[in-house]
Amino acid sequence: MLIREWMSKPVLTIDHQASLSDAVNIFKSRVISMLPVMEAGEVVGVVTDGDIKKASPSDATTLDRFEMISLMDNVKIKSVMSSPAISIQSDHTVDEAANIMLGKGISGMPVTDRLGKLEGVITKSDIFRCLVSFTGVANKGQVFAFRLQDKPGVIKTITDMIRNSGGRLCSVLTSHDDIEDGFRKVFVHVFDIIPEEFDRLRDQFLRTGDLYYFADLSRDYRTIC
Repeated sequence: MLIREWMSKPVLTIDHQASLSDAVNIFKSRVISMLPVMEAGEVVGVVTDGDIKKASPSDATTLDRFEMISLMDNVKIKSVMSSPAISIQSDHTVDEAANIMLGKGISGMPVTDRLGKLEGVITKSDIFRCLVSFTGVANKGQVFAFRLQDKPGVIKTITDMIRNSGGRLCSVLTSHDDIEDGFRKVFVHVFDIIPEEFDRLRDQFLRTGDLYYFADLSRDYRTIC
């Protein structure tokens, strides 16, 4: 899940000396949530649609249309942008970007190469695209969720049982969050299990006591245990 494979490019930018009006026009004409701000070829900040809304005159203003345009023409992006820009290199992974964005409370970041040259941007939408692709949920299939002891070989035991039932593995996601020590959550997304085999496998997993969610998305059938 390298960022360079999922980032948005070519990237649209704005100069630090551009006006607020320039930025407003870009945001109106393109479906974007942020713009890297450039100065002499370097990323010096970012401006988001939220920054633009905060800096723009309120709808309750007494200014007429021409006065509002004149005011926004005189506001420079460098006075509105967030700086310094929080960026990430293109050889990092999408989950690293997601972790930074979650921790910083931001919706996207400029992506640079090792020399700091701008290559693209990574946004929440790009991360969603990556997640949907890697989980395979767009292609339906079947899902099993387990609460397993965190010891070697337990996931292989589960995946071997799925393969023996005719299942084709798509993704395996695990987490140690919100679970007691010594255990992990495991979500397995598979394809090609016929309904009869799915029901048999479900009953087999239920008897072990480890299964806490299962779904056959092709039949729109799902249950929380």
